[in-house]
Amino acid sequence: MATHVRKLLVSRPEVRVEECSCGVYHVSTGAVTLRMRRPQLQALFEGLGNALAPEVTDDQDGDPPVH
Repeated sequence: MATHVRKLLVSRPEVRVEECSCGVYHVSTGAVTLRMRRPQLQALFEGLGNALAPEVTDDQDGDPPVH
């Protein structure tokens, strides 16, 4: 039987992220823990970033849009 060892990556009042030695990430918030591999975690991160990032409608400063 394989031994799983978790490494704590982030610990904040609202979220905890751990990386398991088997390659799975554990993302916990409240009573919910999501277990996912890195591609899934990256997709989740990108999706949340898109949902929460402000959209620039009148870009007068010429900077790239926030994503």
